[in-house]
Amino acid sequence: MAPGARDPWRRTRVGELQDQLLPRWFVVTAVVSVPLAIAALAAAFVVFGPDEVPVAARRPRPAGELTNAVGRFDIGASQPERYAEACPMLAGVQVAGTAADRAALRTGLAGLCNTTLPDEVAARLSRFAAAGGVVRFAQFEATGVDSTARLGADPPVVLVNARLQRTDPLWIAPLVAHDTTYLDTDPTTAAGALEARQVEDLVCDRLLQGRRESRGCDDAEALLALPDPLTALREAGYR
Repeated sequence: MAPGARDPWRRTRVGELQDQLLPRWFVVTAVVSVPLAIAALAAAFVVFGPDEVPVAARRPRPAGELTNAVGRFDIGASQPERYAEACPMLAGVQVAGTAADRAALRTGLAGLCNTTLPDEVAARLSRFAAAGGVVRFAQFEATGVDSTARLGADPPVVLVNARLQRTDPLWIAPLVAHDTTYLDTDPTTAAGALEARQVEDLVCDRLLQGRRESRGCDDAEALLALPDPLTALREAGYR
């Protein structure tokens, strides 16, 4: 930028994950372009058909420290804060993000507190919380993956897809239960992935009964309904 020139983004507000508010001319152009984009997308589906991902592959196998591969991800820069009003099972758990993010995450965690859980599921959640475990939103390169975890980190972290910032906060609860299953199971194995999905499905059924369920809940139920979910998971790359 030339000396003395004004930075057009200098006064632009950004969120936790650095999403900038766009100038009016850009918004107007985008609005005009939306119908054209929708038409092009519809034409593509007519010509090529939907590229359906098998239900067993919708949570990719682990990569690096992550229990499910999500590609590049961004968690923002805010520091975690302890959820002071958490139930005894989740004493010590932390949340991070904007005030709205933290409120949504607390609601999701409270959903776990208000659900009758098997002893082993509750024990894993307690271990995660006692270690100062952090739950926060993140932007994933693989936008279709609901969540992933870095359970070997200090403290351990569960990352929830940022697209869930604007959905029912209770949808977060099954994801945390799913990811903390890997404190006791191997995320690289079909057996471990299946157990995590079973826990997710259980929380979906018990917590969200009578409410609209998430795509993740639908996927967990569909996987468990397969004639041989273990084989399906192995074909998706789990061992």
